[in-house]
Amino acid sequence: MQKRQTSVRQVGECVGSVGSVEALQSLVGRWRKHTQTPTRLPAPMFRLRQTWLDLLQLLSVSPPPRPPLSISALPAELLLAVFASLADDDAAALRACTLVCSEWRALAQPRLFHEIVLSTADMRKSLQFQQFMLSSPTIRAAVRAVTVHFPDLDSWAPDRRRAANLMADVLELLPRPERLRLYGARFSDYRIKWSRLSNHLKNSIRTLLHRPSMTTLLIDGWVLDVNHPEFNTIFADASHSLTSISLLDISDGIWGVHEVPAVPSRRLALDKLTVTNTFSKDVKFIEWLSRPESIFDLEQLTSLHVVESRDDASVSLLTSLIGPSLEHLEVNISYTPQDSSIGLSTCTGLRSLSLSFGVFYTELYYSSLPWICATLDTLSPHNALSSLSLSLYITHPRNTNARVFPPPPVGRFNYERWARLGAVLRNPKFAGVGEVRVQLVHHGIDARGYSQMAAGRMGEVGERVRWRFLRDDSPDVEDATPT
Repeated sequence: MQKRQTSVRQVGECVGSVGSVEALQSLVGRWRKHTQTPTRLPAPMFRLRQTWLDLLQLLSVSPPPRPPLSISALPAELLLAVFASLADDDAAALRACTLVCSEWRALAQPRLFHEIVLSTADMRKSLQFQQFMLSSPTIRAAVRAVTVHFPDLDSWAPDRRRAANLMADVLELLPRPERLRLYGARFSDYRIKWSRLSNHLKNSIRTLLHRPSMTTLLIDGWVLDVNHPEFNTIFADASHSLTSISLLDISDGIWGVHEVPAVPSRRLALDKLTVTNTFSKDVKFIEWLSRPESIFDLEQLTSLHVVESRDDASVSLLTSLIGPSLEHLEVNISYTPQDSSIGLSTCTGLRSLSLSFGVFYTELYYSSLPWICATLDTLSPHNALSSLSLSLYITHPRNTNARVFPPPPVGRFNYERWARLGAVLRNPKFAGVGEVRVQLVHHGIDARGYSQMAAGRMGEVGERVRWRFLRDDSPDVEDATPT
């Protein structure tokens, strides 16, 4: 036994002198080769050989295996970058990512709720979704855009009122919303009215407008049946980041009380404004927005969009108030007298002008081109206009079936108005307009042939026109490829 221990100690000293496992393995290999000879070893040498073999077996134990690489082990920063690269409307890809593993689900699922819609159309689903939102703080923190659809007030049964209160709970708890859209039924005897909403719902909307992240508000189809002071109160605590507002068809009840408030100590400076200009109450609403007592400050507005306009004077009031800061103007015109126009003389900073005309105008019978020319004439010689877009109707109403009534020859129509437009655009003050885009909404006529005739009468300006064609009865059917 003592000899056995001595041999083991000697082996240990030998290992220490070798200095590394690799050198030891090489030494053992040479020893094995030597021991394969048929020479019979003495007993001490056999014991030494066995000790070396035992030591080699101990040293040859493989290290613990590395953990297998897993897709769930990717860094969160990398996963967030991957999810951010997906298109916002690619919900199917994001849903697939939530099924990979729990780590992916925790990071991908909130992105599915960047935009949410709250509605009471389907009560069971509405209540389930709103309860889910109330119990999911992580999901609520991811919401960036909220769309709320309200039914007619006449159909608000008790369960709908409960759903409306849950809506208010959800709105009040959203920490970082950026866009809020409130929709109601435009054409109904029971339209949504501000005065009939619960205080809880009103306060939740005000809370949302107060969030520092809020930038955009759209109200479409509601009736703000309030007086001027109450109108100002709705937006009095709104965040200064709220710079884009669209108010469509809201003015039916705002003129019930004619109280004029004092000039607000704090006004919201808007960057973008969209308003309806259809009825007389809309005109009065625009006049109110232009006054210093309004909560909105329009003097630094850069983008103005007027929808369904029927009153040029109110639009001119806005353009004169805004003046040089206005850069983008879009007007959708339903009707305007032939001898009228919009004044643009103060809009020296205007860069893009877009004018579109409703079905009342058809260039074949009641042309909008004289109005366009009169409006362009009001521009200052020192302007920044670089983009002009026109959308015009050339519908031929007596030709509804081309198989029975073939399209009339395009040469029979009068193109003198197009010649006048070409003469106006040749004015040196329009030298900065590189391209004129004209969209022809047509039916019952050869629109491309008509555009060729019009371009020919416009002279050299016609070469800079980019034409686009849409059908007024099915605009998604016909190709809209520019020519």
